[in-house]
Amino acid sequence: MLSETQAIVRLHEIEFGQEPPSSRGRAEAEARLCRSEISQNLLRKYEALKQRYGARAVVEVEDGTCSGCHLSLPKSLVDGLNRGGWVLCDHCARILFDPDKVFDFQH
Repeated sequence: MLSETQAIVRLHEIEFGQEPPSSRGRAEAEARLCRSEISQNLLRKYEALKQRYGARAVVEVEDGTCSGCHLSLPKSLVDGLNRGGWVLCDHCARILFDPDKVFDFQH
């Protein structure tokens, strides 16, 4: 079972990644599984952000900075990420995640 943050990041990777044609069926099944782990509220936000930002709707935080708009984040947002959750950037509203907290399930 994935955390909600892991699920939204993986869903985004599936939707915007370069999956080979031979693995599309598996990717679609994985995307359905990810969607089942994500709250309706976050899915609505994600769909709206995809319309606005495309492949840059979900971005990493790098050294306390949003990698989407490249602006520094308040300490309270970074602290939220440190607890393993997702947050929205105060500046551009993208979904943010800490790769150190999310990628243990993949690599």
